[in-house]
Amino acid sequence: MKKHLLSLLTGLCVLGLPAVSEAEELWVAETQTLSNGGSYYWYTFTVTAGVWPVAPGHKVGMVYTNDLWRTSHWVDLTWQYNQANAYGNQDEIWKSAVLNASDAAPVWFAIYVEDAYGVRYWNNNNGQNFEIAR
Repeated sequence: MKKHLLSLLTGLCVLGLPAVSEAEELWVAETQTLSNGGSYYWYTFTVTAGVWPVAPGHKVGMVYTNDLWRTSHWVDLTWQYNQANAYGNQDEIWKSAVLNASDAAPVWFAIYVEDAYGVRYWNNNNGQNFEIAR
């Protein structure tokens, strides 16, 4: 009986492991720069990010700078919708509010997803920062 119970528990652990071990995937889906009536001093932009897998409890955000990381700004992204992906699954689409930036320097940013357990997964373009230049 003990051997049967032990093999059953081992089988359940092996079968359940892939569901527990999936890492979050996060990418920049789109950036959009908007003009402000010909201003040479500032402009606005938005960032749209995708997250896989779809799961309850996600929080998505970004940190950005417009002065070469002398200061930084933290922004929460808002869930927009789930969309079908090429693999037959669903992706979550998240979008930032309209943000302001000066023409002094490009906007550099990184995005993150926080899972239901509070673990953050970052994407900073392989250490190069994502960039929005006007």
